Amino acid sequence: MESTETITQLLPEDRNFNDLLLPYLAPYLIYVVLSSIPEAMMSSEMSQSIKLAAACAALLYYRKTYRFGSLRPLHGFIALLALPVALLSWIAPFYLLTALGITDVMSAGAENTVSMLSFYLRLVNSVFLVAVFEELFMRVYVMGWLYQAGPQRQAKGLIGSIVDTLDQHPALYASLPLSTFSVVGTTIVFTAGHRAHEYLSAVLYFLFTTWLYKKSGSLWVCIIIHGLTNLAIALLVNYGGV
Repeated sequence: MESTETITQLLPEDRNFNDLLLPYLAPYLIYVVLSSIPEAMMSSEMSQSIKLAAACAALLYYRKTYRFGSLRPLHGFIALLALPVALLSWIAPFYLLTALGITDVMSAGAENTVSMLSFYLRLVNSVFLVAVFEELFMRVYVMGWLYQAGPQRQAKGLIGSIVDTLDQHPALYASLPLSTFSVVGTTIVFTAGHRAHEYLSAVLYFLFTTWLYKKSGSLWVCIIIHGLTNLAIALLVNYGGV
């Protein structure tokens, strides 16, 4: 399956990467910061509600900055077909870690119980909000930034090329911003946003969905499969005892 999509420039060309950082990072950062608040300080329902409201507010505030490309029924169909592989890439490493005796990931949090309201609020957050702002930040901003910085490494060095690119405007490109440097770098950033026992899962999942991104040429495919994967995992954990 090779992409027949017309490549859409997802980063605005009228501002530099430094100016674009806050719009793409803000929803992600707000959600992470609010998620780090100890449970003893507020109820789960309150925490999920605040995250929903705050991240939505940030996305709406910066909505004119974001570009997604066209959405077609085919994108949902591709995501559904690829869902079993994406789900397997996330779950299988947990069984591997447990089988190797490294950690009993499968039973972690088994005793934790949450109210139905908290569960559904968390579901909305992970299926819709997280899928959108994480893909925007990782797949559009970070990947685009590193893709543009990559060719400058020989002249400026690794750190110099990454820092200097912040002052540059996103360049027009004829293909998706996928290079070894941008994919590896974005995979590291994506993985770092997860817990240690999720690292292997995060790497496998992100590499698979990046391959899917390359083949489909659509950010929407990544957003949809991200949301579907989060939905499937939440349902398996809550109702399947996984």
